[in-house]
Amino acid sequence: MKPRNRAAKGARLEKLAKEGELVKSVMQLLQAHGFQVFRRNTGAMTSNYTRKDGSTRERFVRFSVPGMADIWGWQALTGRHIEVEVKRRGVKPTPLQEQWLQSARDGGVIAFWCDSMGMAEAELVRASEVDRFQHR
Repeated sequence: MKPRNRAAKGARLEKLAKEGELVKSVMQLLQAHGFQVFRRNTGAMTSNYTRKDGSTRERFVRFSVPGMADIWGWQALTGRHIEVEVKRRGVKPTPLQEQWLQSARDGGVIAFWCDSMGMAEAELVRASEVDRFQHR
């Protein structure tokens, strides 16, 4: 049996917790700006199941489409859709995540990624400036 590296596991959990805290904070920011937002669970896993005949099989389950953003929702009064990818500070989105956000922007969606509250606030300001310009 392989010995566990508890320090490495603790560091991974700490990084996840920090990203999770930022996701919650960004969701609160969006709600304060009139958005109804939801956390999207993405990823995949394998699990074992037992068939009626007693045989055991492994199955692969994917949650959402690879690259989908962490947060999605809409602005209550305008109906504008929003997609936000949240990363730990200094971490950039994967190419699939960048493609998802660009595809959303191409479709008129407010879509951005952030690794801090300051970046999220700046992106919201930028999105509102674009909206004002386009609707005149």
